[in-house]
Amino acid sequence: MATFDEAVKKWTDHINEWYSLEATVDEVCNAFEGDYRDKVAHDGTSYVEMFFRDNNGSWTEYLDTADREGLADAVEHYRGNGPLPTYADLGGSLLNKAPRWMTVSGDGDINEAFKDG
Repeated sequence: MATFDEAVKKWTDHINEWYSLEATVDEVCNAFEGDYRDKVAHDGTSYVEMFFRDNNGSWTEYLDTADREGLADAVEHYRGNGPLPTYADLGGSLLNKAPRWMTVSGDGDINEAFKDG
């Protein structure tokens, strides 16, 4: 059972671990407030209640892939950047998001040869 602040801290840690964004808790909180707080699910219910809170009303610390990627993209959007690339964008076969600093080598394999900045 987590408070909102505890959950945002975990989301920030996970986004940074997965995508190397060096996002701050404030950035993730602002991205959540801007893109998710009032989001409505396909069935007309609260998206937040369905995917960001548990049955007890506590905040979940662990997001599914789609929401983790979406929140990372929202952070990038509010920074003035486009969405994160997918591994498919980099020549791979997965549609999952990849860290921006990843690149494709000449033989088509994804590698970590260059870091942006």
